[in-house]
Amino acid sequence: MKVKRQRITVEELLSRYAAGERDFTCIAIDDSRKGLFRGVDLSGINLEDSALSVDFSGAILREANFRYTVWGRCHWQEGDFSGSDFTGINNGVECVFACCNFSNTNWERANLWQSTFEDCDLSGANFDNASLAEVDLLYKS
Repeated sequence: MKVKRQRITVEELLSRYAAGERDFTCIAIDDSRKGLFRGVDLSGINLEDSALSVDFSGAILREANFRYTVWGRCHWQEGDFSGSDFTGINNGVECVFACCNFSNTNWERANLWQSTFEDCDLSGANFDNASLAEVDLLYKS
């Protein structure tokens, strides 16, 4: 069964979050602009079952819910996602995570096909039953 997602803009998400809303279940955001969330704190946001194609670089998304989201062209650099739940996510394209804090995150049953984690904090991360085909973990020496 295909999930019907409500399309919203980044500006609408930011406005609604600033007004106190945290539940953005089943939304769709497709925005190719860079740096939209840099320095923005969206901790505790619920993006479960959403379709995301956006630049999360520099964002603060501690204890966010990304369960069963579908990712398109997402950018992940220097973000803080500590304590977030990525259970069952499905990235449709290669993802590069650079210098992100993924400590104490849950990636159970996640499909991370062709993803790269470069200089990321993965301490305490749970990857039980995750699909890690062609995943690279790169660290500075």
